[in-house]
Amino acid sequence: MFDLFRSREKSVKILLGVMLLLVAASMLIYLIPGGIGSTGVTGGDSVIAAVGSENITNQDVQRSLARVMQGQANLPKGLLAMYIPRIVEQLVEQKAMAYKAKEMGLTISDTELGDSIEAGFAPQMGGTFDKDQYERFLAQQGMTPATFEKEERDSMLASRLDQMERQALVVSDADARAEYQRKNLKVGLQYVAIEKSAFVSKVSNDPAAVKAFFDKNRHLFQIPEKRSFDLVAGSAADYMQTAQVPEAELQKNYQEEIDSFRTPERVRVRHILIKTQGKPKEEAAALRAKAEQILKQLQAGGDFGEIAKKNSEDPGSAVKGGELGWVTHGQMVPNFEKACFSLKPGELSGIVDTEYGYHIVQVEERQEAHTQTFEEARPQLLLEAKKQVAADMLRKNMDAAHAEVLRNPSQAAAIAAKYGLKYIKQENVANNMPLPEMPNEADLANAIRTAAKGAVTDIYTNDKDAKAGFAVVLNIFPSRTADFNEVQSEVTQKYVTSEADRLAQNAAKEAADSARKGESLEAIAKRYGTTVKTAAPFTIDGAAEGIGSGTQLAAAFKGNVGDIIGPVLTGTGQFVCKVSEKIPADMNQYAANKSAIVQGLEQTKLQVQQPLFRDSVVNDLKRRGKIKLNDAAISHLIEHFEG
Repeated sequence: MFDLFRSREKSVKILLGVMLLLVAASMLIYLIPGGIGSTGVTGGDSVIAAVGSENITNQDVQRSLARVMQGQANLPKGLLAMYIPRIVEQLVEQKAMAYKAKEMGLTISDTELGDSIEAGFAPQMGGTFDKDQYERFLAQQGMTPATFEKEERDSMLASRLDQMERQALVVSDADARAEYQRKNLKVGLQYVAIEKSAFVSKVSNDPAAVKAFFDKNRHLFQIPEKRSFDLVAGSAADYMQTAQVPEAELQKNYQEEIDSFRTPERVRVRHILIKTQGKPKEEAAALRAKAEQILKQLQAGGDFGEIAKKNSEDPGSAVKGGELGWVTHGQMVPNFEKACFSLKPGELSGIVDTEYGYHIVQVEERQEAHTQTFEEARPQLLLEAKKQVAADMLRKNMDAAHAEVLRNPSQAAAIAAKYGLKYIKQENVANNMPLPEMPNEADLANAIRTAAKGAVTDIYTNDKDAKAGFAVVLNIFPSRTADFNEVQSEVTQKYVTSEADRLAQNAAKEAADSARKGESLEAIAKRYGTTVKTAAPFTIDGAAEGIGSGTQLAAAFKGNVGDIIGPVLTGTGQFVCKVSEKIPADMNQYAANKSAIVQGLEQTKLQVQQPLFRDSVVNDLKRRGKIKLNDAAISHLIEHFEG
């Protein structure tokens, strides 16, 4: 086997996708106790299938399953069993394509293989390739460089055969022209909307009819699974009152965090802005005159806050009387900052000119740069320290309570009280209901929903809310079909909706039949208390305004002007439509769009023909005895997961 990296001098990288796949495979071994090889299917290397002389092993299936599980670690084993036949089919197909490519004389040179690997991984790694690290990594995943290179070469051979089949696809100019015409034909419509809401009032709520509807549709009315459980919950806030913090610890914290208590020089300011930004330059003089007039009002004793609310053009501060709050050096544009730090408390500036406009600034308070003393910082230090102590108390008490409840679940209430935790008894609670005291804790809710009767869940914490809790599942009430009296209002609502739907459908069908017989849309609209509307010309890939997508109105593109289309059912209602105009595609634009049209047709044909081509390759090799499946090994593997 060619050793790719022994023969190449320059730096070469492994494909990122392969690396991820191998990492996922190692995850799978942890996620499935004993790994797949422990199922009794004659070991991890037992042969699942063979294509020519190439074997597909249990280990190959394991790696593919790992890819399925990547990011879905909680997939139930029974669901994984459903993937196995398809995975085997895909692995067989891949090797069959490589086998057929070799039969046809196709090859992948060593240089091509190396270039492919390098091109695929180079963007993800900026360093020099390390052969020893590469081999160690593969060894950890149970692969050798030779195995990896063989799989990559087979994948490239299969892709090359696909490419040959793709090149055989031919799109004629006639096909491309027809597709261009189809996609660019526009249709305009007149229509009458028959809306379900108009028929709700016509539905009779006959009790016998509602009950009959329930009897016929019992499967629609299910009482979901419910559970009863004891919830033990706590919050760090519950321990704040009793949390004790030694004064020495506060002093220590102050010294360690003293930088956070340094306050730079700052001023608390408010301003009035007359904007020039975005306005014509010739207005600048008038705007400055307005600012000077406002300044005179302030100097004469006018209320700064009220004047700012009426005149300032800074929307963020005007509503607050011009208040900007505390400002430090470097926060504002230079001219504005210079004015702020040159004023004394209570003093007004003159007109301050910035790129935003003309400002009038007033400093309300000034603080020189200083470091808070311990006494000044003590309330904040105490609060933060008590939060930490309370969180530690919650964690300690929750752990202790959980351990005791595990030994004696029936005493959850007394144990919760012992440790200052809340005890909440929940009876017949639906699985989607939020938890009291811990409404945002989805993981705990999921644990309660999936636990067996009598189980004690793990402790779940919500750091954002500083809360923690666990539960004892007392009883489980399986989902069931509801009795009529339990869901009567819901049954009535669904019955009315269903009947309104039926009446609307009948009305739409009758309206369409009448239109086809010659009755005007205006007369039909009047009969149903609505009006005729118009949808502007649209393409089949576009949408008819007020109705829906062009594909839902495909019949309109095949018909003639004057044809009646419908009734058409969309998400917004039932529609009876009349083709009012058809605008052919502008063939003068065909040449400019031909390439995109051809590519689209090729892709469509490929989606249809590629699976057929691959199936034909597999079936040919099966017929010739080149593909063999180990049905017993496959069945054994499926049975393991189903069990």
